[in-house]
Amino acid sequence: MNQMNKILGVVLMIASVFISTLERISVRLSAALVEAGSGSEQGLREVTRTVDVPTGLLVYFMFFVGFVLLVAGFPGSYKRKDRG
Repeated sequence: MNQMNKILGVVLMIASVFISTLERISVRLSAALVEAGSGSEQGLREVTRTVDVPTGLLVYFMFFVGFVLLVAGFPGSYKRKDRG
């Protein structure tokens, strides 16, 4: 069970970073397309101001849950009952 917690924790942490990166890329790409004027028929260029919007709560939640699962996967991270 500890091994599974470690694997799931790492997967969730990597997935949250991947989602955040994709979100930033899409914002920058869409702003570049608008500035290039690729969507207009007249060829007018617009100057856009990109605002780095904070990532959604899902990314932070996934990273937090992944971290908790990763820490819980190591032996000695929680108290065990002594069998004796």
